Amino acid sequence: MARLDADLHNCISLRTPGRGALKDRLVGEHMTVGTCGKAHGIKGELAVFTGAPEVFVPGAVIHTEQGTLTVDSARTHNDRLLVRFEGIADRTAADAMRNVELAVDADDLPALAENEYWVASLIDRPVRTTSGETLGFVKSVELGPQDRLVIGTDNGEFEIPFVAALVPEVAADYIVVDPPPGLIDLA
Repeated sequence: MARLDADLHNCISLRTPGRGALKDRLVGEHMTVGTCGKAHGIKGELAVFTGAPEVFVPGAVIHTEQGTLTVDSARTHNDRLLVRFEGIADRTAADAMRNVELAVDADDLPALAENEYWVASLIDRPVRTTSGETLGFVKSVELGPQDRLVIGTDNGEFEIPFVAALVPEVAADYIVVDPPPGLIDLA
């Protein structure tokens, strides 16, 4: 998710699957929320990289390309989330899950705070200026010390920092940007 704060120092906090994982993305009715890491111990636990640890509770249904998993247990160990899934009982089975993307039903996503957005929900949204001029669409979101929207236009693409001063509005079906002079050239 992305958090759009009121000043440049508190820019965006993007809610993504987590370190080492692909960016969150919508796949049908599912949202990718994590990626399996390496096995931990010999009883089937594995590290999960996620920006949404609250979805990994006992009984939660998690979707993968291989099928559906049910969370048996989850705990934090040395700042890592360790999860055990039903049917994965040993280290060998856990090792086979490494790099598998984990998704939940879109309806089961955690509630977002005000001005927070899932990165995947921003992709392909139309972008216009504060004066109403259509610029293009959100092509991608670059994550880093300063998160940026990559805007695709008819003339190429440009990046704009995702901060309230430059992105004053994120509506359900469009995004408004207020780029400073010289940031983009629409000619």
